[in-house]
Order: sequence, then C-alpha cells, then structure tokens
Amino acid sequence: MKRRTLLALSFAIISSQLFSQEREDRTFLNWDQMRAIINETSGERAMHHVLELVPYPRVRPLSEYQGTFRETDVMVKFAKEYGYSNVEVESFPSQQRLWQPTQGELWMVEPELRKFYDIYDVAVSLAGNSESGETTAEVVDVGMGGRAEDFANKDVQGKIVLGSAGANALQRLGVFERGAVGVLSYNSLRPDSYPDEIPSQGVSANAPEGKKAGFGWSIAPRVAREISAMLARGQKVMLKSVIKAETFPGELEVVHATIPGDGSTDQAVAVSAHLYEGYIKQGANDDNSGCAMTLEMGRAYIRLIKEGKLPPPRRTIHFLWVPEISGTNAWLNKHEDVKKKLIADLNFDMEGLRLSTSASYWILHRTPDTFPSFLNDLCANVMEFVADLNRERIRYRANGYRYTLPVVSANGSMDPFYISIEKHYGSSDHVTYMQHGIPAVIFVTWPDMWYHSSQDTPDKLDPTQFKRAAVVGIGAMSILASAEDEMALKVAGECLARGTERMGDAQRKGLSYLADVAEAANLMQAYKEARNAVRHQSEVEKEVVRSASVLFTNPSDGRKKLASFDGLIDDRALALQKEIDAYYRLRAEQKGSKMARVETSAEEKKASGLVAERVASQTGGFGGGGGGQAAAAAARARLPEADQASLRKVPGHMTAELNILLTKKKSVLEIRHFLSGEFEPLPLNDLTEYLRVQEKLGTVKLTGN
Repeated sequence: MKRRTLLALSFAIISSQLFSQEREDRTFLNWDQMRAIINETSGERAMHHVLELVPYPRVRPLSEYQGTFRETDVMVKFAKEYGYSNVEVESFPSQQRLWQPTQGELWMVEPELRKFYDIYDVAVSLAGNSESGETTAEVVDVGMGGRAEDFANKDVQGKIVLGSAGANALQRLGVFERGAVGVLSYNSLRPDSYPDEIPSQGVSANAPEGKKAGFGWSIAPRVAREISAMLARGQKVMLKSVIKAETFPGELEVVHATIPGDGSTDQAVAVSAHLYEGYIKQGANDDNSGCAMTLEMGRAYIRLIKEGKLPPPRRTIHFLWVPEISGTNAWLNKHEDVKKKLIADLNFDMEGLRLSTSASYWILHRTPDTFPSFLNDLCANVMEFVADLNRERIRYRANGYRYTLPVVSANGSMDPFYISIEKHYGSSDHVTYMQHGIPAVIFVTWPDMWYHSSQDTPDKLDPTQFKRAAVVGIGAMSILASAEDEMALKVAGECLARGTERMGDAQRKGLSYLADVAEAANLMQAYKEARNAVRHQSEVEKEVVRSASVLFTNPSDGRKKLASFDGLIDDRALALQKEIDAYYRLRAEQKGSKMARVETSAEEKKASGLVAERVASQTGGFGGGGGGQAAAAAARARLPEADQASLRKVPGHMTAELNILLTKKKSVLEIRHFLSGEFEPLPLNDLTEYLRVQEKLGTVKLTGN
C-alpha cells in the first residue's frame, strides 16, 4: 500500500513537472488568463468567417453596387450574433468611380482559336478600369515595356502590347504615347515559382485629351511565354478582347462595431483590418483573413469577460473593417470625437496563411522611430510568449518532446509558430492611424506566395495560424483595454528593459562600423556614426518609456513618474559612448593612428542651416495607390538620368521615415543623423542631392543655406 502511494506521488510530481510552465515564460496576463484565451479562441471559426466572406474570387452581381456588399453583410451578421455593440455600416463618397465588369473574355483567334481567359473563371484577369468594347488586334512583344527604349523600332499603333511591366506602365507608354489599343501584362512577383499566378492589376480610366484608355489584361507568365515564343518563331498572334463593364458612384463602405468600456475613462482602443482593397480584388488572406480573425477576437473576448476570466475593459474598443487606408481616413475624419480618445490601434493585415507552405513568418512591424511607442513592446511581449510555447525547445526536452502550452486547432497544422519582430513597414491602415497621431502596429504574414493574385484563396489558410494570431491579438487587446496603474507600470518596465537591448544593438551596430574600417583615414567618420547610433536610440527610448504614461489612471501623473528614467537612460547612453571611445582608441592604435577630436565639417555646417520641408503629398485610393502615384511616377520618368540617379541614392526602406521627417521642419543634417541612427549611415551628400531633385519636382522646399 505504501509502495503504491509512493509511486502515485512520484507520478504526480513527474506529471506536474511535465505539464508545468517554464519560469522564463512570462507575459503581462497570468497563466490562467492566457489559458482561458487559448481554450476559448477558435481558429475554425475564423476560417468559417473567411468562407462566408470570400468562398471564391467572383464577379460581383450589380445588386451589390446598389445595396451593400457581401462582405459587409457577413461582418454585420456575425458581429450582432456575437454580442458586439453599436454595429453599423457607414458609407463615404469617393472620387474614384467604381468599375465593374459583367463580361470579360480574352481569345486567341490566330494562329488558332482558343479562349485564354474569362472573368468568371479568373476574376482578376481583366485589369480594372478597362474600356468596354470588342477589339481584335495583333500582339507586339516589347519585352519589359516599362521604358521608352523597350518600344524602339516597334510599331504598336492599333496593336496589343505584351510586356512584363505593370499594366499601368504599359498603358502609359504603349496606349497613351504610341497608340496601342490595349495591353497584356505578365507582371508577377514570382514568375518562375508560380508561373500560373495572375496578379491583380488595373489601368487608368483617365486618358489624356484625345486619347482612349484602352484595355488591359493581366495574364500568367506561362501564357505570356507561350505567346512570346509564337512571336519569336515569326507567327502572327491575333487576340480578341471582349469587355462589358459599368461604373458606379465612388463609395467607401465601412463596418464599425464596439465593445464598450466601463465608463471609468474616455480613452478608447481601435482594432482594424481592411475588408476591401477595391471591390474587384477579393483576397482570402489579404485581407479577409484579418477581418475574419478580428471578428473572432471580439467574440472570444466578449465571452471571456462575461465569464469573469478576463478583466472587463475600461476603454471602449472600436472594431473597424474598412476599404484599406481610404476608408480608415474617411472614418477618422468624420469621427473626430472618437479619434481624440484613441490611444492605440492594432492592425491585422494578412493573418491566416499556413506559414510553412508559404515560407512565411508572422511579423509584428513596430512603429517607426519618428513615432516611439510602448505599443511595440506590449505586443512583442505577448507574441513572443505564445511563439516560445509553440516550438519544441531542446533545453526543456526533459519535460517531454512537446510544446509547453500548445495553441493548435483541431483541423489545423502542428507547425511551430514562426514569428519575427521587425522595423516599421507601411502600406496598410496602421499608417493612416499614425498620420492621425494614434500609435499603431501591424501584424502580417510575409512572404505571401499568393499575394495580390488569382491564387489568394481559402485553401492556403490554416486554422492553427488563425488561432495563434487571435490569441496574441486578444492578449494585447485585453491589456490595452483594461490597463490601469499596476499594468501601466509593468508595461513601462518592459519598455525600459527592451530599450536597454535596443541601445545595446545600436552600440553593436556602431562598433561594427569601426571594426569594418580598412583605412585609418576613415576611422573618424565611423566613430561619428557609432556615436550617432547610440545617441539616436537613447532619445527614442526616453520617448518610448514616457509613452506608457497613457495607460495610467492619471496619464499626466504617470508621465511625471516615468520622466524619472530620462536621466538614467542618458547615463546608460554615456556609458555606451565611453565604451565606443575606448574601442575607437584601440582601433586607431591598431591602424597606427591617433584618436582625433570630433569636428564639424564644412558640409555639415551648411546642411545644419538648410531646412527641408514637404510642400506636397501624393494622394491615392484603395491601398494608398491611384492616380497621384501614377502622376508622380510619370513626372520622375521625365527627369534627366542624372536626377533620376539622385533619387535612387536614398534607399527605399528609408523613404517612409524621410517623408515624415519632412513634416517636422528639421535641418538636412538633423534628418540625415536621424535616418542614419535608425537604419545605416546615409551619406550627407546623397541626401542633399535627393532633396534638391525633390525640390525640382515641387514636393520639397529647401530654405536657408
């Protein structure tokens, strides 16, 4: 009897060790709360939402343009059923008219009769805004087709242009400038890996005076290669395009719902995803998945609050399902009262891919350094917690070959949770929130092998990925909605600690500049870059910690308390700078040189007195694109090659931050130091040349020296 009792006790101890949490696995919510979220959240429900929203890419019936769109009706139905409050549909006018085809067929009539495409088979094969009509014409292959030289010695008048450039570029160069009747674009992100994918594209409806817009077809690389091979063999290829389309007044249809706060504060939180990216493209992952998942986030959260498993929200949560960017902007402009109350936005764009089949990561993109925020570290904390629990960790294999706390769906994968936390990236609704002064982050899967294409369909999605993303989303949302003084200080502590890591990363980056110097003459510049990197990051981290004050019951009092860390962060920066000094001294000795005194160059003095300011911005429609960007591209294309080369001297990953800095009336030197601190050293002369060309284009004003 005693032996059995001892065995039972031993088994109980082993079992408790096997299924216990690891001490290092911590997040802001306790384990009981996280288990409750995991147990309630359903990846299958999110998948079912997608299947209701976009079961397959389709040609919309005209009745949707006269009433509400299918996706709107689905979101409203489920939101009401799940207990959301104030569920409503709002419509905003848009300058862009809505174009909808009812017939679209592309036929080869010579050298053989064959139908290539029908919009009822592949909805996105017909480029948006194509003109109605029936046209038969010969095909001319122009190679890429995005440059004037691609058309040299090629007569495209009255013909159809085949090229790998985007449909818009082919239309401008082929139709508007050289008289072609239409274009075939096989522009693709992955033409070799996925040769049958057809990207979603459009052409401009606004033809120059005396010109016609023509038509555009987006075709698969495999089909394009077949046509190109025929032409290369000397065969004449004749195609017939048949299009019937209508236009409707521009409309931005927004679905809005809330989960009310308890009235203890007038602050609010936003959760966003785009339901529409134009009304022709209907992506299962981009971004019906984000809408489907946030709908499930709200459902699970409402139930967990009712059951007392999560603290009730102090702050009202606004769920917005919108036309991307343009819908968000319209809604925020109308609801100034709500906008003033929002302290954060969680944006979900492309959430449901099975990560392993797309070679993807689920990524959190932080706010940029121009917008320091506690929100980054709050979200990273929850995200890393769930990811660590859902991979097999060899150092814990004594507890079993398993995930510590599995977050998997009954019909989903058992893959590890592949995540990444990265610098800011734009092109979704989080950018719009930040433009309105609201901290916002985006969660997104990338790469997406079926992005913006005919293959963005529900079969690529994974209930397990939906469940994991929703668990992270609910955790972050619950913290934001319910936080008061105790949680606020936890978040501030997280920001302080992670800021220490980021300052260390900045120093490591700076030391690498010194370590990589080959010639002694370049040591001083590397030293200046190293010091700038640490100085930049310390200023960012002070603002990050202060930003957490908004979560305190009394934010102004919280800001005063958190300001006490400013001096300590400065002390930390000074210590890191001293280490850089010591390393510089050793490198100088190693190169047979001496540690020189830092001096301001004549070029830097001049740049410090030159203020750069943005005077014009490009506007666009769905997804931030549209006519404004096309006009800007056309203006750049007309510049001399030397000026175009100057525009390429600022790397693309810096331009979003540069555009923000241009609104702050900073000197060219300040802008250069900021960009170099956040990213990598940017030669001052390169930035100055770039800004001079932008001044020619009328987008930037330079005053001073």
